[in-house]
Amino acid sequence: MKLNSLPAGYKQPDKMVIASNKLNNVKAILEINGNIPILIGDGKKPRVWLYIPANKEGTEWYPLIKDNFSTNPTVLVIEKENSITIATPQGNVIECVKQVDGVIVVNKLDLRQFGLDFIAEENTIKFMGKTIANNTFTNVGVMLGVGDA
Repeated sequence: MKLNSLPAGYKQPDKMVIASNKLNNVKAILEINGNIPILIGDGKKPRVWLYIPANKEGTEWYPLIKDNFSTNPTVLVIEKENSITIATPQGNVIECVKQVDGVIVVNKLDLRQFGLDFIAEENTIKFMGKTIANNTFTNVGVMLGVGDA
């Protein structure tokens, strides 16, 4: 999935909080070599798309979750009234909730089991050896990116 060709059902959240970091009018959390592995969109509850590397070079990507629908029987999408949890046999990889005020709060985002060095828990994001906390990102396409776009 590319930033200039996001899914038709995706609606960008006005506000999102991920591990003490505030995102205002931000399209995507992460971009790797021009690919968007995780997309969290707005709706009555958060809407999640998750693409994982299909080869070690990261040139091909597999759609594991498409608009809260799992393409793999071992990966579960647990939906509640205003929240989404993505669970694998190794544990939960995504936990997010839409609050009454419309803000989407990402309580957990752990992509390490898919070969991506990204984890957001509690108050910090750890990405490629760096720790990110208490920042505000406003009116940008991507919060964090690495590689060729």
